[in-house]
Amino acid sequence: MITKTHVFEDTYFPRRLRHREAEMDFVTNAFEPVVRGQQADDILIHGPQGVGKTIFARYALNHLTQRTAVQHARIGCLGKSTAGIVRAVLEDLPGPDPHSTMPREDLCLELQERVDEPTIVVLDEADDLPFTHALDRLADVDGLSMVVVCHDDDGWLSHVNDSIRHRFVGNIVDLGTYGVDELADILEERRQVGLQPGVIDEDQLRTLADMTAGKARRAIFALRAAAELAHDRRHRQIRSEDIDDSLDRADQRLREEHLASLPFHHHVVYELVRRHGPLAPSELHDIYEKTAESLYRSTEQTPIGERARRNKLSKLEAYDLIEVLGANRHREYRVCDRAVASDLEIAPSAR
Repeated sequence: MITKTHVFEDTYFPRRLRHREAEMDFVTNAFEPVVRGQQADDILIHGPQGVGKTIFARYALNHLTQRTAVQHARIGCLGKSTAGIVRAVLEDLPGPDPHSTMPREDLCLELQERVDEPTIVVLDEADDLPFTHALDRLADVDGLSMVVVCHDDDGWLSHVNDSIRHRFVGNIVDLGTYGVDELADILEERRQVGLQPGVIDEDQLRTLADMTAGKARRAIFALRAAAELAHDRRHRQIRSEDIDDSLDRADQRLREEHLASLPFHHHVVYELVRRHGPLAPSELHDIYEKTAESLYRSTEQTPIGERARRNKLSKLEAYDLIEVLGANRHREYRVCDRAVASDLEIAPSAR
């Protein structure tokens, strides 16, 4: 039933990015100075999880490089320090990779010397960047333009200084959820490329689009899950019950991929909630501090503070890995699916 599995994976790059034309025109105009050999405007791309922010940024950069040769880098920022981000930019730009022991200040100087022409750096998963010094260090580089990808623009901008905030004024791209018809169009394209002809009809695609609340990634995963269920049940076509049951399988796969993409500290916090939850914030922090030595014994990582843990919890919630029950003094954390467990080796912890 599925003819091309990769069509339903995150790495798939469709030939056309549908229903983002106005937003793409906006970014194209912001990039226009590069075509003339000048520094482009900085851009902040934001939107909820699963609406295609990463692929939109890739498309925008790809569209630009088809028009003109431009030096560029794409960086996943999650879990990286200031030095880690600067190092990643250097490694993605033309030229030799920096030495593994090069200090942060030397990395920043090397980046300033390396960028001798208009350069665009896409900073994906940049929600935690305001809590590092990376933005200031990148802003110090003449000719370097930043394309920041995050979830909440207001929250992100509230944590940066005035100088950084000013760079993004008027250059904010809001990627909202898709309408049912728009998302059905996106699913139709995936159907044409990745499924056998005639296994699902237009009304069923609209049903999937409606079920997934306008989030393209979830809808694409659900379409794949429905086809897998139909195959497992020996259906010649996707039936209503396959559609109805597709979300559970799709959501589990999404959560597994989300968790796998996160750095070690997120896994530690997640596993504490999974093994011991529901947990009040004070209980979680107490368990973490009492068991930190054993949790980190087999890794080069070191335990993090309470504020950093709260940031990890926010990311886990944004990724639909944990949910918050109650409010204020009665707030508790629990995992959304206990079957989703970390693949990393994390030592057992006692409550």
